[in-house]
Amino acid sequence: YNVPKDQEGSWVALTVDPKGRLIACDQYGSIYRMSVPAIGKTENLKPEKLAIEMGKAHGLLAAFDSLYVMVNEDGKNNGLYRLQDTNGDDQYDKTTKLHTMAGGGEHGLHSMVVSPDGKRIYFNCGNHTKLPEGLEDSRPAKIWGEDHVLPRLWDANGHARGILAPGGYVCSMNPDGSGLELFCYGFRNEFDICFNDQGELFTYDADMEWDIGAPWYRPTRVNHCVSGADYGWRSGSGKWPQYYPDSLPTTIDIGPGSPTGTVAGTGAKFPAKYQHAIYINDWTYGTMWAIHLEPKGASYLATKEEFVFGKPLPLTDLVIHPQDGAMYFAVGGRKTQSGVYRVTYVGDESTAPAKALPLDEEFKMRAALESYHTGKIEAEKALSTAWGYLSHSDRHVRYAARVAIEKLPVELWKEKALNEKHPVALIESIIALARVTGAKANHSGGRPAAKPTSTSSEPIGNVAPENAVLQGLMLQSLSTLEGKKLPLSQQLAALRATQLILIRLGKPDAEICAQIAEKLDAHYPAEDAMINRELCQILVAIDSPTVVSKTLALMATAKDDFQEVATDAVLSRNDGYANAARAAAGSRPNAQQIDYMFALRNATAGWTPEHRQTFFSWFPRARTWKGGNSFKGFIENIRKDALATFVPQNELADLDALSNKVEALTAMPNYVAPKGPGKAWTIDEVLALAAGGLKGRDFANGEAMNRSIMCATCHRFNGDGGSIGPDLTGVGNRYTLRDLLENIIDPSKVISDQYDSHEITKKDGSILIGRIVVEENEKVFLMTNPFAPNDHMAINESDIAKKGTRKVSMMPPGLINSLNQDELLDLIAYLVSGGNPKDKAFQK
Repeated sequence: YNVPKDQEGSWVALTVDPKGRLIACDQYGSIYRMSVPAIGKTENLKPEKLAIEMGKAHGLLAAFDSLYVMVNEDGKNNGLYRLQDTNGDDQYDKTTKLHTMAGGGEHGLHSMVVSPDGKRIYFNCGNHTKLPEGLEDSRPAKIWGEDHVLPRLWDANGHARGILAPGGYVCSMNPDGSGLELFCYGFRNEFDICFNDQGELFTYDADMEWDIGAPWYRPTRVNHCVSGADYGWRSGSGKWPQYYPDSLPTTIDIGPGSPTGTVAGTGAKFPAKYQHAIYINDWTYGTMWAIHLEPKGASYLATKEEFVFGKPLPLTDLVIHPQDGAMYFAVGGRKTQSGVYRVTYVGDESTAPAKALPLDEEFKMRAALESYHTGKIEAEKALSTAWGYLSHSDRHVRYAARVAIEKLPVELWKEKALNEKHPVALIESIIALARVTGAKANHSGGRPAAKPTSTSSEPIGNVAPENAVLQGLMLQSLSTLEGKKLPLSQQLAALRATQLILIRLGKPDAEICAQIAEKLDAHYPAEDAMINRELCQILVAIDSPTVVSKTLALMATAKDDFQEVATDAVLSRNDGYANAARAAAGSRPNAQQIDYMFALRNATAGWTPEHRQTFFSWFPRARTWKGGNSFKGFIENIRKDALATFVPQNELADLDALSNKVEALTAMPNYVAPKGPGKAWTIDEVLALAAGGLKGRDFANGEAMNRSIMCATCHRFNGDGGSIGPDLTGVGNRYTLRDLLENIIDPSKVISDQYDSHEITKKDGSILIGRIVVEENEKVFLMTNPFAPNDHMAINESDIAKKGTRKVSMMPPGLINSLNQDELLDLIAYLVSGGNPKDKAFQK
C-alpha cells in the first residue's frame, strides 16, 4: 500500500487488531486502520482514519480489548494511553492516560508488547526519557550510577550532554496500568522490543554514529534483555565496555544504523528456521535483518542474515499477522514517503508451527534467581539460594544472582562478601557491596543533570571518613586474589571491582593510593590490550608515579585495532550516512592509543618536560584520522583537558603550538590520502592477492601511497625520502615478497642494529623511548617521533639512571592498514620495481 503522504502522513507504528486489521500511526499525525486482502491480492486497500483524537505515536498495541498508544510527538501530552470501545460500535470512544513519561523526539517514548503469559504489557523508552511517574517496583536495585573511574568526555557536539543513567529502559505493567515495574535499563535508544518463541525479551539498540573511530564507539546491537540488567550505555565517552561484569554484553553487533521495529517470527508461515528468528529493522541502511538465535547457557549465540533490503527502504515497524501468517512492514518516518509491504514464503519447506528449541539448564537457573528480583522477597531464602550461584561459570547466571543479592539488606551479607574465598564469587560480591554501600547522592535516578559547561564530567571525590574502614576491608579482600591464575574475563572483572570501590566509596588517602598503585604497577603493562586500558585508568586515578612513562612507552607498540563496523554492501545503501564509517575505515584511527591518551589527560603525577613533549607530539598525527562527527572534537578536547591539567605555565605556549602543528605527512607536496576502506592486513592475505603476479598496476598511485602512509618520511627510496629507516630502493632484489611483508606488517620481528631504538630510565623512575641521535655536552638528544625526525628531546646525562637498546621498532605496526586492495598492490609494485615506471608490473 502506497500511503498518500499529504493525506495520511508517514507511518512508523503497526499493530493488528482482533479482526485482523492493520492499525498504523503517522509519526506526526493520526491513527489509521485497514483490512488486508487475501495473500496474493492487493485491491480494495482503504485505510480508515480513527475518529478518536489520538496519534503522534511511536508505538501501537492492540491487546486486552483495547488499543494502547505510546504518544511521543505531542509535547506535554506525551505518555502511554489506553483506548477502549465501551459501546460495541467498533469505534474507540474512551481515552485513559495510564502513564506520563517526560520525554519525546527520536529518543523518546517508543513501543509495547504483551508478555508471553498474556498477563502484562512491556514497554520501552529511549535515553532522553525519564522513568515514568508512579514506579511501584524495580527489578534492579535503584543504585545505578555513571561509574567512571576517570572523568568522561561529553560528546564534543553536545549530544546527550548531562543525561545520566539509567538511560533507555524497559518497564512492565498490568493491562490497566497498575503494577508498574522497571525491568532493565542502560540502553541508548532501543526503538522496539519483542519476545521470541521461548519467551525471552530482545531489543535492537542504537549506536552513536558520531563516535565512530573512538574506542568507546558501540555498533547497533541486539540485546537479550533480562531481569535487572544494565546494558552499559552512558553519555559521551562513557559507554561501558561489554566485559564490565556489572553490565551484560551484546548478543550480536550489527554495525552502524538506525534501529526501528523489532518482531519475533513466532506465528509466521515461514520455515522453522525463520519462525525461531527475530527480525530487526535498520532505517538508515534500509536493511531488515533476520537474527538466528541458538540457546547457549542462560542466554544465546546469534548470527545475522540480510532478510529484506533496498535503496531507499526506510524501514519503520513490522508485525507478524496472527491470521494469515504473513509479515507486514512499513517504510516511512521523518515525513518521508510511506508504504506497507507484505512478505510471504514461497517454497517447499514446511511452514507448520516449529518445535521449540531445547534450552540449557542455565536458563532454568537464571529464571529461578530472577524470581528474587521482584515482589515480596524472603531474604534468608533468597540469600542462601543466590549466593551459591555467584561463582557459576555462566555470566548471565552470576548476574542474576548478584542482582538478587543487591536487593537484600546489606547487613545480611556484608561479612559474607568480605570473607568469601572463591575468586569468582569474591569479585561478584565485592562489586555488589561497592554498589550498595557506596551509592552516592550524585548518582542520578535518571534525572538529567544541569548541562555541564566543561568538556568533561567531574572526577571521583575523596573517601568519606565513615567509608574508609569498609573500603580498606574491601580492598584487602580483593588482595587475596594476588598470585591466583585467573582467566582474562576474571582479571578484567577484578579490575572493575577495584574501580567500583574507588568510584562508589571515594579516592583513599595518598598512602593507600600508593599501596594500591604498587600492587597494580607490578602487572602493568600486561599482554592484553583491554587489561592495559583498565590498569591505566586506575593508575591514573590513584596518582601512580610510573603510569605516565609506562603508558607513553606503550603508545609506540599499540597495534591497529580498528573495529570494522559494516560491509560496503550495507554502507552503499545510504551513501550520506556511510561517510563516517568509510572515512574511519580509510584512516584507521588507533583506538588503543586514543584510550591511553584519554586516560593520561587526567594524570597529575609522574610528568617530566620530556614526557609532556612526547604526549603533545601525538596530536598532529591523530588529527589526520577520521571518524564520526564528534571524533575530531574528542581528540581536541583530550588536548585541551591535558593542557589545563598537567602543563606548567612556562611550557604552555610551546606545547600548545607543538600539538597544533600540521602533520608533516599531510603538508607534503602532492599528498594523496588513501581512499580505503582499509583492513588489518595479514601476510597471507596480501600474498594471496599478489599470487597471480603484479600486473596492470598504477605507478602514480603506488608512489602516492608510499608518501601517504609515511614510508617516504622515514625511508629513502630512489633517491628521495628520510633516513630514519633502511633505504628501500633495492627491496625487490633483497627480499622475497613474504620477507618484505613481514618487515612492513611486523616491523619489530627483525631490527638491524643500525636502526635500534633506545630506552632511557631517568633517576626519577620515568622512562623515555626513542632513538639517541647524539650525545654531547653532557646531554643526550633523543628523537621520539619518527614522523618529526628533526624534533629532538634533550636530557641531562646527570638525570639518567640507565640507557639501553630496545628491540621494538620505531616504525609503528599496521601502516598499510589504511589501504584498500588496489592501493596496497600499487604500493607493493612501486616498491618492488625500485620506482621504475617502465617495470612490467605497470604495463597495461
